[in-house]
Amino acid sequence: MHIFKSFAVALTTSVGCLAFAAPSAGLAQTTDVAFGQNVASVTYGPYVRFELGGARHDLSDAYWLPPGEDDPRINFGPIPNDDWRGFGGAAIGYDWQNGFRADVSLFSTGTIGLTAPCIGVVEDPSPCSEHADITDTSIESSGLMGNVFYAPLEARGSNAVLQPFVVAGLGFARNEMGSWTRTKNEDNETEGPTVRTFEGATSTDLAWSVGLGASLQLTRPGKWPVILEAAYRYYDYGSVSGGVDPIGDTRSSARQGFTLDHTDQVISLAIRVPLQRF
Repeated sequence: MHIFKSFAVALTTSVGCLAFAAPSAGLAQTTDVAFGQNVASVTYGPYVRFELGGARHDLSDAYWLPPGEDDPRINFGPIPNDDWRGFGGAAIGYDWQNGFRADVSLFSTGTIGLTAPCIGVVEDPSPCSEHADITDTSIESSGLMGNVFYAPLEARGSNAVLQPFVVAGLGFARNEMGSWTRTKNEDNETEGPTVRTFEGATSTDLAWSVGLGASLQLTRPGKWPVILEAAYRYYDYGSVSGGVDPIGDTRSSARQGFTLDHTDQVISLAIRVPLQRF
């Protein structure tokens, strides 16, 4: 439910950001002109887009499989060290100026550190105090995504400088987890060191995104268009896993490294510039 609330907040935020940006860019257009008159320059054709923003992450479905064949799956409750991380992207695309445009983007997130206390043991009555917590690791993502944008007012013939839009994307994410450390809890009496650190790993997974926003042409009609976009997008990067081999000891490897699913809610500003002038 919080995702839908975020969409509503994001729409207000997007329009608010553009309203704030308009006077700072020295625009002469009034609100009536922005919404109601055909004043925007022609943007038909190829374009580039550069984006920066902040990402609020959600980490879930975290677990690992210890070395022993009979050891149960241990589930964790991941806790990020920070609520937000950076997000950036660059894209090249094509605007048909009929309500639709599409681009291919490269994106990258900042790195976040996290811990993950044990929250449950699968099909085993033993308490978490007899197992271990994840006490240190980090994750980050980058990837390639195809995006399709739809501006409903433009599709109905509006050429106003302010255009709300919705967007959906599909692609691949390269998910990286740094070395990860598991630390025994107080009642864990198994043999071996209290603290073990395992190798990091990188994997590729399907990624997708949906969102909404608004675009505002900053330049005057007839000039080379420069468009500011404010957007909210929900990104799902799939899962990320650490390695299974321990660092610095020769004891058994994990059957499955520390693994979790991660998503971001991204609020961003972007500059879009057509590559040809009409």
